[in-house]
Amino acid sequence: MFGNFKCLLSMVLLFSLVMPVFSFEPSGGVLSLDGEDDYAILPFAEHGHIFPEGTHAFTVEVWFYPKAEPKGKDKDLILTQQVSVGLKARDQCILGKNQLCSYRHAYLSGDRAHGLAGADRAIEKDQWNYIAIIFKNSTLCHASNNRISQGWRLPFADRVSLHINRPEGVQDFVVGGYGEDKFVAPNGALLFQVSSFQGEIDAIRFSNIARYDCAQQGHNPFDPPPRFFNDEHTLALWDFNDKEGATRFEDTSGNGKTLIGMNGAAVIGGTGVDLNRNPEDGLEIRPDTSLTTTWGQVKSEQ
Repeated sequence: MFGNFKCLLSMVLLFSLVMPVFSFEPSGGVLSLDGEDDYAILPFAEHGHIFPEGTHAFTVEVWFYPKAEPKGKDKDLILTQQVSVGLKARDQCILGKNQLCSYRHAYLSGDRAHGLAGADRAIEKDQWNYIAIIFKNSTLCHASNNRISQGWRLPFADRVSLHINRPEGVQDFVVGGYGEDKFVAPNGALLFQVSSFQGEIDAIRFSNIARYDCAQQGHNPFDPPPRFFNDEHTLALWDFNDKEGATRFEDTSGNGKTLIGMNGAAVIGGTGVDLNRNPEDGLEIRPDTSLTTTWGQVKSEQ
């Protein structure tokens, strides 16, 4: 009897490990990106930076469904300007089965330095994923699905940077890519190149506060918000609940930051993504599994 009880208990514990820790379905439409040449843009000439000068705290968060992984030294871009989120080569993360390597970085400044700080972390293949990057009191952390990291103290950075080391022609805020952009070493060797994201994006929110508390150490359990709502701290919010086929994506924060779809980037309807679906079909939600992090380093420029 006792042996049977131990066996049953082991089965229950094992079953609990593979159960989904959260469930997600899109709120309506999603932005569909083919990974070839389509993307969405918020022109810098018209809107400038999303985070204004003197922003000392922020949260950027996104729900997305990747349908392909980067090839070779490509970095598949989900979004970028003062904060960048995307996918990168598998060998840059410690991955489990059915996982992809993601990155999330922020351009930060202080009185004596400015540069890029962030993390690489595994996310799940063939499901919806949540990423947030959070900054407050010179401390940066990030959330991936059901985990939030401990804070990384950056004593020489206390605000979002307006000094972004990117070509002048790509200072815009972009979602999904912006064309070929190669980064090479002094000897001419290719370090990596920016490539386009293939998949769907349900929502993106920029806030001028740190909406979530970093873990004290390690990684804490985290409940990602299934919906992003507008409040006085929301600088931009795209939920892509626009009309089917729309190529202009309204900023529901009311701040007028309308994204413009390029080269076929458009809204598709439905309530989710089936892996073998037509664009109009629904979405399959799969369990979250373990996640692993590797931290980047601040690149200070005097």
